[in-house]
Amino acid sequence: MKKEVKNKIVEILKKEGLLFPDIEDKIKVEPPKEELYGDLATNVAFLLTKHLKQKPQDIALKIKSILEKDPMFSKVEVLNGFINIFLSENYYHNIVKKAVLEKDRFGEVLEKNRGKINIEYVSANPTGPLHLGHGRGAVVGNLLANMYSYIGYKVEKEFYINDAGNQIKKLGQSVYARFRQIDQPDYPFPEDGYHGDYIKEIAKELYHYEREKILSMLSEEEAVDFCAQYAKNYLLDKIKEDLKLINVEFDIWTSEKHLYEHGKVEQALNFLKNKGLLYEKDGALWLKTSLYGDEKDRVIKKSDGTYTYFAADIAYHFDKYERGYDFIINVWGADHHGYFPRLKAAVMAFGVPENWINVVFIQLVKLFKDGQEVKMSKRSGDFITLRELVEEVGKDAVIYFFASKDPDTHLNFDIDVALSKSNENPVYYVQYAHARISSVFREAKERFDFNPEEDFDADLSLLIQEEEKSLMKFLSTMQQEIEEAAVKNQPHKITNLTYDLASKLHKYYYQHKFLIENDEKLMRARLYLLKAVRNALRTLFRLMGITPLERM
Repeated sequence: MKKEVKNKIVEILKKEGLLFPDIEDKIKVEPPKEELYGDLATNVAFLLTKHLKQKPQDIALKIKSILEKDPMFSKVEVLNGFINIFLSENYYHNIVKKAVLEKDRFGEVLEKNRGKINIEYVSANPTGPLHLGHGRGAVVGNLLANMYSYIGYKVEKEFYINDAGNQIKKLGQSVYARFRQIDQPDYPFPEDGYHGDYIKEIAKELYHYEREKILSMLSEEEAVDFCAQYAKNYLLDKIKEDLKLINVEFDIWTSEKHLYEHGKVEQALNFLKNKGLLYEKDGALWLKTSLYGDEKDRVIKKSDGTYTYFAADIAYHFDKYERGYDFIINVWGADHHGYFPRLKAAVMAFGVPENWINVVFIQLVKLFKDGQEVKMSKRSGDFITLRELVEEVGKDAVIYFFASKDPDTHLNFDIDVALSKSNENPVYYVQYAHARISSVFREAKERFDFNPEEDFDADLSLLIQEEEKSLMKFLSTMQQEIEEAAVKNQPHKITNLTYDLASKLHKYYYQHKFLIENDEKLMRARLYLLKAVRNALRTLFRLMGITPLERM
């Protein structure tokens, strides 16, 4: 709505020769503080004063006389230089029709030509099952990807596999030790090994399918490496299965090991070397990150000739840079806050603008049940896994709760609330709004032999109640709200929108009848509005990945 009105104002100014180059980006169109002053207000008259050498009030009156001729507006008023705009009933009715027509993609930009972006998230080490922090990152990343796609970007979703570091060797040693312990219970287990039950499960599978092969290997190092690769692939498959439980799938899986094996690290460093940004000191190779805002330069190759993990990260982001994205977003755990400035500096050394790389940080999740924090898994005695939480409360609750707060704030997940079938549970509350509309539609078919699921016409001028106006106004702003939430990387705003729409629907339901025996025209109008609202709910549900229930 705001964008449409601003575009209309820009169009009029251009036609009247009043669109000066320095004012277009400064034109604001926002809802006024009080509804009695209209649907929207603009500051455009103040921006024109220095060009026209006139008072804002006089300029505003001139623009008012042009705007009020447009059928998009029912009334235009001027107050202290501000132009207050009242949108026409016809405008709102067209929005309702649009929501009905576009179904569960209401407001979405279907042509993905706004730009190409990459969103990388989860990227858990393939050394164990996903925990709650990974789950929250998965939900946030997926929602961001869906939001950017909704507003017209071509989005590629990526998982970075950390499979080149010491943790993979440790994984191999742990699995190999458990494998040997099947025949030799006293076989030593590495002090810093992985102790979860899943390690024993992998070892048993190897014992069953690969025992002879492993035992015939020439060295323990070869056997450990084989176990490491097998375990990595096994755990990656489990990670993919767990992510599917919450409707998360990736377009690209990038291996850190692949970066080394295919010369990507050397390629990135040669690029930086040719720009004069590398130098040697104390036998090590350094990158001049301090030129790009980092507090000091960073080592990328140590004096013993081995690369730092920073070198792999540079290579990985150089690979993204070469793929030609307009910008990228990384979803990281909050413990990486301090790492971002150096990576941003390295990325800027490629020659990209400062805002090319963006990071959304994910804070910890605490789980509560019966008023007490739950830390340990009943199944393994270790941390609670994402799969266990989904099995406990269902994927819709997990997605909604993980998305419900600003990602960079701590999240307390109350299992009792997530399981409750009451308005205290926000997931139940929003899904019930959808189910409630479906129930009304079924009843319309049974009682009146009228099926709202089919196409039908309605006289929307009959929608004059405050609750109806409130719903139509919500529909008119929803696309813009999603746009603003996307570009500010605020996925939690989608749950806010969903809850707000559900609240308006429930209020409408309690205040008015929909199935009216003696007024078919009004009934059709209200059912038409309900259809639009249900499609808006389905659109928001689809962005999050939760299920639009028909019955509850």
